Amino acid sequence: TKGIKMTKETYSKMTGWLRNNAKLAKFIHILNKGITIGIFLAYPIFLCYLLIEGNKRLIEAVMVPAVSFLLVSFFRKLINRKRPYEKFNIPPVIAKDTSGQSFPSRHVFSAFIISMTVLIICPYRIIGIVMLILSALLGIIRIISGVHYISDVLAGAVIAILVGIIFY
Repeated sequence: TKGIKMTKETYSKMTGWLRNNAKLAKFIHILNKGITIGIFLAYPIFLCYLLIEGNKRLIEAVMVPAVSFLLVSFFRKLINRKRPYEKFNIPPVIAKDTSGQSFPSRHVFSAFIISMTVLIICPYRIIGIVMLILSALLGIIRIISGVHYISDVLAGAVIAILVGIIFY
């Protein structure tokens, strides 16, 4: 089967319903910020927990996300894919003016690698599961708000999940 072909018309339909509803667009913007901040604040809290507990996996919990983040950042800079709002000249729902570096989504990658770290290392698995669900929601938000293609988000999530499985 053929995937969704991202055209200006497809992109416009996918994001237009949000652009045409100011209250919903604002809610999506707040949700995007809230999930991002929540996950990224949870990470140093989790690292402090590992430190206090004397957990021997602390270094691993720092190094795996850090090194993989740097590699993903380098890779996306090399590819330098235009973002949907750049390619189609339609404003995104979430205020964004970054050019290029769309593939893979670093927001989604970061959220997923942090979630995988917590899921695998934390004894309270439910926290990691909730974080993975929030990471998936963040990915959906990044797509419907027009700042990433579906492939950008899927690549970010898959890379993070594979890194988590392989290196933990």
